[in-house]
Amino acid sequence: MGFSEWLGFAPLEAKGPNYGERPGMASFAQLELIRTIWREYTHGTGTEASLCKWLERSFKITSLRFLTMTDARKAITALKPMKSRAA
Repeated sequence: MGFSEWLGFAPLEAKGPNYGERPGMASFAQLELIRTIWREYTHGTGTEASLCKWLERSFKITSLRFLTMTDARKAITALKPMKSRAA
């Protein structure tokens, strides 16, 4: 494992907080996918605060933890073309 890290590989790990299993709310996997696509869209310069600003403009919520399952699907669907246009 150490040799792989020395070569530049990093172990896969979650980047954001896990809010637990909440009925009707976005799953941890959805939130991580949104964070990952956002980082790719902003070329690694996007912060959680900038993501929250985008969510507030687009979905009228102030944080990822308030994202419903339906809105998470919409956010993922909206972020994918944004990322492809930015590339």
